[in-house]
Amino acid sequence: MLLCCTYVNAQTLCDSLSYSVSDSVVLTVVGFNNSSDSLSFRWGVCDNTTCYSASGDTAYFPLVSPFDTVKVCFDISPQWFCSDCQYVVLIEGSWQVVSIITHVNEIQALPISNSRIYDLLGKELKRIPKNSMYIRNGRLYR
Repeated sequence: MLLCCTYVNAQTLCDSLSYSVSDSVVLTVVGFNNSSDSLSFRWGVCDNTTCYSASGDTAYFPLVSPFDTVKVCFDISPQWFCSDCQYVVLIEGSWQVVSIITHVNEIQALPISNSRIYDLLGKELKRIPKNSMYIRNGRLYR
């Protein structure tokens, strides 16, 4: 009797795909396929006003606004439904991947209501100085 077994890798083709953003002022994306399957990347890139598309392992987007947060997506359908999107921003001459900002809370400053007196170096004073500037309740006095 002959027993045979095969190892099945549960990883899908989609798990074998990734991309990087080139270190350049022109937004350049490079797709990586770590599987043995042949495929072509399809790219979608959107700034605040326009969306651009391209295909291939490497794509260039020279018209993307360097002043916007840009959404970069790839897909390889119709072979598979593999898609991934991230946001990038231009920082000091190169595009960097950023986390998604879900919301921003504005913090209201609390009013300063202590009656302590400080000099310009932040040292607490016992009394109001004569002929010298001081700070009380967040305001400068002369």
